Amino acid sequence: MKTTENISLGGYAFIIETDAYKDLKAYLEDIRNGFSSDPSAEEIISDIEERIAEILKEQTAEGMVVNRAMIKEIRTRIGNPKELAQEEIETGPTEGAGHGGSERGKEQDRKGCRGRRLYRNIDERVFGGVCSGLGTYFCVDKIIFRLLFLTLFMIGVFGFDDGAFSILAYICLWIAMPAARTDEQKREMRGKPTNLKSYKAKDFDFAKEVKDAADSPAGRTLTRAGGIFLGIILLCIGLSGLLGGILIPALPEGFGNMLSVHAEMWEVPEAVEGMISDILTGGTFWGLILTMTGIGSIALIYGGIMLLFGLKSPSWKPGLVLFIAWLISLFAVIAYTVMLVADILPSLMTA
Repeated sequence: MKTTENISLGGYAFIIETDAYKDLKAYLEDIRNGFSSDPSAEEIISDIEERIAEILKEQTAEGMVVNRAMIKEIRTRIGNPKELAQEEIETGPTEGAGHGGSERGKEQDRKGCRGRRLYRNIDERVFGGVCSGLGTYFCVDKIIFRLLFLTLFMIGVFGFDDGAFSILAYICLWIAMPAARTDEQKREMRGKPTNLKSYKAKDFDFAKEVKDAADSPAGRTLTRAGGIFLGIILLCIGLSGLLGGILIPALPEGFGNMLSVHAEMWEVPEAVEGMISDILTGGTFWGLILTMTGIGSIALIYGGIMLLFGLKSPSWKPGLVLFIAWLISLFAVIAYTVMLVADILPSLMTA
């Protein structure tokens, strides 16, 4: 029976065998020694710890214990700490004193751009992260690409086309460019690869991308604006329905007058005319119509208020209750109408 340790690595908690813990501790110490001369050593080591934790998180389900084989695989995937440290020093930007140090830093930044991979930078996104990803890849300010897309869209709207080109181009880039989600992908995006094997980018997940877009600053703004617009429409329809309900009590008399006029024109038998008149002037039928209209209007008003003010529904879900009540009233109207028609049909057949 092997003893275990509880550790926290890269923000995750793990249960690890004691022997594996010693191996991991020694490996991290080797990495620390390899980066000891780098001014950003602590940041780089923390970054590597996060990558190690991410790998272990993928390999261990809840409750699984980290063993020595897993640590050995991590050492193989990441590589020799000394080689990794040398690569980081050569590719990473270095800050120096004075003008010369600044120029060296800029030169290393330009070199780093050559090894960058194209990803959507979702950490600095406004909508889908396309412009921030392009800016990171080409080593220019992301605002330039945002202004470019906005300018193309405005030119299309005000003159040369309908603005669809810029929108289509953005959508195509959004689909083609994978999002930089893992730590390794973010490092590749900034031109700082390591020996750690890249995670394979998943196929374009429409549901995931829609959720990401909705969670972005621009997405939240558009969602809120859409909610306000839809809320106003629902409120208008609901209030119109309530006002229209006031006219329903006056409808039976009007329908009765229309029936008497058309019955003479169409030579409808008196018995049939009487039965139809009873339906159209009866209180039960119009009472059901009034109930259905009232419940539906209240439901629309409730939904409009919730959307307009961005409110959360109570735990007892009044919107769902109103919808179910409206469905019941609708079925009641349909059932009553079918019953009345069934009573009239024999008379029509014999007429």
